This record gives sequence, C-alpha cells and structure tokens, in this order.
Amino acid sequence: MVDMKRILHNIILSVAAVAVSVSCIQETVPVGGSVTQEQVSASKSALMSMINSIPATLYASGAAGYAGSYGDHTDFGMPGVHLRLEHMLEDIATMADNPYYNRFYAYDMNMAQGADYTYCAYFWDYYYTLIRLANDVIASIKPAVEEGSTDEKEMTELRHILGQAYAYRAWFYFDLARLFEPKLNKYTDVSHLRHLTVPIVDENTTIDDTKNNDRVDRETMYKFIFDDLAKAEDLLDKSKNSFNAPTMMSIYGTYARAYLELGAAYKEYNGNPNPEVLPLTQEEAYRKAAEYARKVIDESGKTPLTQAQWEDPSTGFNSAASNNAWIWGISVSAESLNNLLSFISHMSAEAAWGYARYAQFGVSSSLYDMIPDADWRKHSWLDPQKENYYAYKFAGTASDKAGFLSGGQAAKPYVALKFRPAQGECNDFNIGNAGDYCLMRIEEMYFIEMEAQANLELSKGIQLLKDFVKTYRYKSYDKNPQSWEDFKKEYMLQKRIEFWGEGILLFDYKRLNVGINRAFAGSNHPSVFRLAATDGRSPQWNIVITRAEFQSNTAIKDSNNNPDPSSKIPMAEDK
Repeated sequence: MVDMKRILHNIILSVAAVAVSVSCIQETVPVGGSVTQEQVSASKSALMSMINSIPATLYASGAAGYAGSYGDHTDFGMPGVHLRLEHMLEDIATMADNPYYNRFYAYDMNMAQGADYTYCAYFWDYYYTLIRLANDVIASIKPAVEEGSTDEKEMTELRHILGQAYAYRAWFYFDLARLFEPKLNKYTDVSHLRHLTVPIVDENTTIDDTKNNDRVDRETMYKFIFDDLAKAEDLLDKSKNSFNAPTMMSIYGTYARAYLELGAAYKEYNGNPNPEVLPLTQEEAYRKAAEYARKVIDESGKTPLTQAQWEDPSTGFNSAASNNAWIWGISVSAESLNNLLSFISHMSAEAAWGYARYAQFGVSSSLYDMIPDADWRKHSWLDPQKENYYAYKFAGTASDKAGFLSGGQAAKPYVALKFRPAQGECNDFNIGNAGDYCLMRIEEMYFIEMEAQANLELSKGIQLLKDFVKTYRYKSYDKNPQSWEDFKKEYMLQKRIEFWGEGILLFDYKRLNVGINRAFAGSNHPSVFRLAATDGRSPQWNIVITRAEFQSNTAIKDSNNNPDPSSKIPMAEDK
C-alpha cells in the first residue's frame, strides 16, 4: 500500500518550505496558491488542495502578488498574461477619449519593457510561481507512485493527480520557451542568444542549484517538455474529461502546438542545431504537429463554435457548458475575483462596472474592414453604421442596452461584443465577472493542421484553410492563395479574426515573422499607441528576464539576457 503518512509528510514539507522555483520569486504564495498545515487534515484532501491550487492561481485577482504590492489592476492570472500579449499586437484598439483607461498601456506603447520594470517581470514571476506549485505536487507523490500500490483505485487517483502536475508544468515551460526564446528582428541584436530559453527548475532542483542556473537551449527545453507530456499521457486517468483540468486532448493539443513551433524554428534557422539532445527534423516536426492536431479533431468529439454560440448575449465566450468547442479552460468563481481585476472587467464593454466600458476596447478598423459582411464573426464588434445595430443581440435588459449604446460612456464604433458578461449580467460584478475562460478550443487544432500541412505540401494546407472557413464560418469564402507568402497572409488574417483577444496570436506573429501596423490611414488607435508599422517581428516579443533574477542567480546577466526592446519602434508621427 502507498504510505499515505509519508505523502502527508512530504506535503507539509512542501508547504512549509521557503524554497522557491527560481531565486527571484516572492516568498508569499498568491491567493489560492498553496495549502496550509491547517488545511492538511488528511493526505488525500491535501493532495487535491495542492493540485487544485494550480487552476485557482490561473485565475484569481492578485494571482502574482502584483495587485497587493504595486496596485496592479492587470494582475488576474493567465487571462492577464494573455491580454499583455494581445496589447503588444495591432488588433485591439483603445478608443476612449482618455486611452490610459487601458491599464495595459505600457505594452501598447512599447515602453518600460526592460529588466528593471515590472512589465516584463510579471511573466517571469507568475510562470515560475505556477511551476513551483506543480513541482510541489510532483515532489510530494512521485515516490509513492513509483513504488506502486496494491490498492488499484487509490493508485489510479494518485497517478491522475501526478499526471495533471506534469501536464501543467509542460504547459508553463512551453509558454516560457516561446516568450523568452529570442527571434531575429530588425530592431535588436539577438544573434548571440539564438536558441536560448529559460532555466529549468524541477522537483529535484535545490536552492543552491538556482543560484547558478543558466538558460537552456531550445532542444533541451523541448525535450523536457515532451518528457513531461509523455509522463502525463501515461499517468492520467483517461476516463476523466474535465474542462478545467488537463486531459488527454489538452495534452495532444499541447504536443501539436509545440511541434509546430519546432518546425518553424528549424525552417527559419536551417535545421536542428542540437539533434543529439532532440533528434527531430523540420519535416518530422511539422508532420507530428499535423498528426496531433488531427488526433484532437478526430478523437475529442469537439466541434467548432456555431454562430448562435459565438453571439449568445448571455454565454458568448464565457461558458464552457454552452458549446462543444472548448477543450481546456478555467472555471471562474466569484469568490476569486475583485470587481476590477478580472478578464470580463477589462474586455466586456457591456459590463457597467469595468475598465472595458471606459477604455472602449474594440477591433482595429483595418482588420474590421477586411472582414466581408458574409462572415458572421464580424458581429464580434459593433458596426460603425448605427442602422445595422438591429443585427446584434445585446446582453442584459433593454435598459442595459440603452446604457451601453447611449449612456455616459456610449459605445464607440468597433467596440468589442465578443466577450459577454457571465449570464448576461451587466451590473452585478459578482455574477458578471464569473465567466469561464478558454485556454484551448478545437478551432486552433484546425489552424495548426493547416499551417503544418502547408509546410509539408502547400496545396494541402491551402485546401484545409478553404475547407474550414467555408464549412464553419461563411460558405461564400473564395480566397485561393498561390504561394507560401499569400497563404501566410490569408492564414494570419483568418486567425486574427478567429482568435481576437484570446491570447494566442502573439505566438503566431513571432513564429511566422509577421509585422504589426497601427499607423494605417484612418487608424482608430490613439496617437499615443500609434507605433510605426514594424518591418517583421516586433522586438518587444522577445521578453526580457527581470533584473531581480540577477541578484541571486549568477548565471543570468546582461550578456545573456534578451536586449531591452523599449522604444525601439518609432512612433508614427516621427516618420
């Protein structure tokens, strides 16, 4: 039998230890971030508390401690991370008379993005806090699982918890690798840093180890990620299919994402620089990306969102139960949220209490103008022609609609309607903020498959793109790219329309070396955010390691840190 007393002892040690995942992380754990000794009344409930602390920390007001320390109203977990990424791109326009209601303004302005500022430190501190939580679970129960048990039910439960921890850790490191691995750009010199990611800290890493823990190369990192995914695949109870926890489908989806990144890296840099560590060719990477994406499509039973599901004024993009497309996400409770520190507060202008109504977040008019009227996804944003408002279903009551369209902060043209307040509640933040948050949906797998296949056989990728849009978005779609560059342009257009505001697009821009443009003629971006069009990648997408890490990790220094990208892109009026 598993020695549950020993597991309990390991849990208490994990909770009591001051050791952190990397040297710079705060010693205080975020709200919902761990269990206390008082909570450990029985080993099994303590284990569940530990693993559940991870999704709790994925979406909680003040999740990284920045709200308490700095009054940061963008500190609300993974959705806050995703919005940071979105505001480094081109398609969220801030249309308020006072654009600083946009609390992500530093990212829009490419300002204060260096090692001395919290804006880049947030990524480092938050992800490594999550990694520590996963490491605590792994360290607590891995020995018992490796020894085995005569109680099959008990062992199945322990294995499933351990598998979830490995799946979470793989995801966190994959995001870190994509964020911090520097890609070549026209604005900063990263040629001497190519292939570097971040330090690896696992359940066996000691505090002394963290004091001299260097960035690992891409292949070492991806091998680590794939090893964790393989362990999760082996350990998870395949009969469990919870939306708000790792499952086999989310693991396959993460494989698909990771292999696509590797295929693109090997394509850009002419091969695998370290095949001894990760024996994989460009073609094999793309093939695996396509295979895993197709595996999710075929085996998950998931289907793309319908127009009715997308546009529903009560459940649109806030309810996993209301559709059959979401693979993985976060179930949000009102108890974990502050009225202003939430995704809905920042992204749903129909919510009367939030920043969104004052910031007037909407779509860049250049993107909106490229969407044909036949594409119902265009209803994600308010039509600039008021006579077309009849086509929309608005959240809340008739009075709520009137307040949204003509009240003190009347909605401007192009304002977003994609993310609805939970249950369509426009006034009570305790209800309206508690909307589910999507981390992976089936549509992304279709896009991964088409990009991977286009790199193997262009015509096949083009056909997959055409099939998806015509089948699921609008039947009259008639684009027919003839080259890789034409395909990439159309692929990115469709992906920008499909995933606006969902936090995954920066990785596409960075992977495919696509530039951004907020300085087009008639731009609806405010002048203070109107950066000149970039020539390819923005340097801002190579996230800088925080200066705080230098203080106790001697392996990280200016010479192997990503260069400060702040203000490298000129403002449009400077040209």
